[in-house]
Amino acid sequence: MTAVTTAVTGQRKRGVALEDAILEASYLELSQVGYTGYSVEGVAARARTGKASIYRRWPTKQELVLDTLCARLPTPQQCGLELRLADSVTTVEALRMIARKISGILASPDGAVMRAIKCEAVTDPALARAIDDRFQAPRRAAMVALLQRGVERGEVRPEAATPIVADVLPAVLTHRIVMQREDVTERTITAIIDQVLVPLIEPR
Repeated sequence: MTAVTTAVTGQRKRGVALEDAILEASYLELSQVGYTGYSVEGVAARARTGKASIYRRWPTKQELVLDTLCARLPTPQQCGLELRLADSVTTVEALRMIARKISGILASPDGAVMRAIKCEAVTDPALARAIDDRFQAPRRAAMVALLQRGVERGEVRPEAATPIVADVLPAVLTHRIVMQREDVTERTITAIIDQVLVPLIEPR
């Protein structure tokens, strides 16, 4: 081995470092070229590794994309779905905080990734189911838990603590920001909470 070859080999990423580099490259590929233009070749070039290294870890493009979403997009906690809220925080106040955080995330480069995936999922039922199972389900469960907290506090009617209701706020925000590319202001958030969420969940 020459000194140059040794140096290059020593710089090559392996193990967890390589996996992190691949996931980061996959995220950049999604955000910049979308799902349709996304390719394992493009990811390999960005990560400065070979396709074989990727396929050993992720046998399919879809598996790599799903792991990218789970690893790089905000967690339920980063979306504001934190269950350990102070007793003084009402359900409506918590929903406003969540709406602000989700809006900020969707308006960031993460929104471009989500737009690319959601547009493709419209025509790919298998991908849509996989995204729901791996990515959306944990966030939905956290929202249901928040609504259940509201039930226990007498702020939410029991029938409203369901997965369907839990999907409403993220769906409205995603439609406006990701699909319509609208700038959601504090006034818009207030309108969504007051006109949609409060009538939907308040005790009757």
